Amino acid sequence: MQDQITLRQGLEQFREAYEDQLSHEKRGVSPEAQAFFRSHDIAHVLFGCDISLYGEGTVKIWTIFGTTLGFWRHLKEYQAASAFDLAKSFGLRHVVTNIFKLLFSIPTIIIRAKQMDKLWPWADFDAYLDIPITELRRTFNIKVLT
Repeated sequence: MQDQITLRQGLEQFREAYEDQLSHEKRGVSPEAQAFFRSHDIAHVLFGCDISLYGEGTVKIWTIFGTTLGFWRHLKEYQAASAFDLAKSFGLRHVVTNIFKLLFSIPTIIIRAKQMDKLWPWADFDAYLDIPITELRRTFNIKVLT
C-alpha cells in the first residue's frame, strides 16, 4: 500500500522521480554537502514538497520552523552546500506561476510547523528511515500542504 511506504522508500522514490534535477550526488561535492542534501531530500519527502519553486520554498520554511536546523544554520549550510543550482533552472513562467502561491502559503506552513509536537531531527534521522511516512507525520504532528 502506497500510504505505508517508509521514509527510506520515500527517499528512493523522490530521488528516482527527480534524478535529472538532483545532480548534487553526481558532481563530486564534499561529504558535508552530501549530508546536507540527504537531510534536505528527507525533508522534501517528510513534508511532502516537490522541487518546483513552490516546493523548494515550502521545504525551506518547513526546515527553518519545523526542524532542529533552524534559520541561521539553514542559511549557512545551504550556502556551504552550493544548493542554489536548482533555482537557476527556473524560467520566468515557472517563477510567476509559483511565487504567489508560495507567498500565500508561508503563514500556513509556519503555523503548522509551530503546531508540531517536536522538531524533526535535521541530521539525526537514521532511526526513522524504516518507519512509514504516515506514522512519522502522526508522531511529529506534521500536516503537509495539499
